[in-house]
Amino acid sequence: MIAGFLSRVRANDKEIIDKLEMQNANLLKATSALVELISNFDNVNERKAKIKDLEHEGDRITHDLYMLLDRTFVTPLDREDISSLTGVVDGILDYTDETAERFVPFKIKEPTSYMLELAKILLSASQEVHLPMTRLRGFKNSADLVEHCRNISKYEHEADTIYRTAIAELLETSNPFEIIKLKEVYETLEVALDKCADVADVFEDIALKYG
Repeated sequence: MIAGFLSRVRANDKEIIDKLEMQNANLLKATSALVELISNFDNVNERKAKIKDLEHEGDRITHDLYMLLDRTFVTPLDREDISSLTGVVDGILDYTDETAERFVPFKIKEPTSYMLELAKILLSASQEVHLPMTRLRGFKNSADLVEHCRNISKYEHEADTIYRTAIAELLETSNPFEIIKLKEVYETLEVALDKCADVADVFEDIALKYG
């Protein structure tokens, strides 16, 4: 009787973890597409539209996850941790999309090397976000989570250095409109990477609770 009840209340465990993995796989596609956009700056509208489609898909998955949490009595991890992971990953995707969206209205003719460096670091950080997410099913090894958190933190610090260098160089130019436009792109990429660091914070909390 008790075993049957527990089986029913935990019936959504697999679906919740599946959705988290889907959400992060979708993020990885978007950050990869952003690197492709900046690396090969042609067919910009088409490449930008691809990232927008991934952002819409991410919104759908995020909505499904919140709805699933609302109707689940017992969750595989603390409800607050799952909700935080879902929200922050959605935030990374939003800022990835916002970065791509700025290229056309800002009439940026060619991305800078700093934009490409930051986008590549964002891709690396999102890979570090994705890998531990695939290991939450039957989570046992807190050391593995902590290692990924350290890697995310390392990427975030690297991005901070590149961002400061890019802004310092930008302020040496004499065109105020260029300063405003490029600074917006740099800041949006920087926020996306800050959101990756927020994911690392949630993973560290999970490691402490379940390690």
